[in-house]
Amino acid sequence: MSPPSVVLAADDAALIRLVRAAFEEEAVPLAVVGAGTARAAAVRSPLGIGLAAGPTGLELALATGPDEPWLVDRDPRRLGRIAARLAARRPLGELP
Repeated sequence: MSPPSVVLAADDAALIRLVRAAFEEEAVPLAVVGAGTARAAAVRSPLGIGLAAGPTGLELALATGPDEPWLVDRDPRRLGRIAARLAARRPLGELP
């Protein structure tokens, strides 16, 4: 059985690499699925946290939140770090 993870909906290799690096630094599991919305990714995530590329940057959504993203950032590594810290229940640091 694999540990609960955050889900990233993406098919852009460069974006996946940047987000994955942030998750590895925080030692939090990340699952990658094909392109989709952050909200759909959050619903698939056992932790209820999803990420996806949006029109203005990487989006973070919560399964229990509204349909629109909770956070959006043009820096995928920074938002990946924030999402990983949210999953690990650590201080989030500076928000975009």
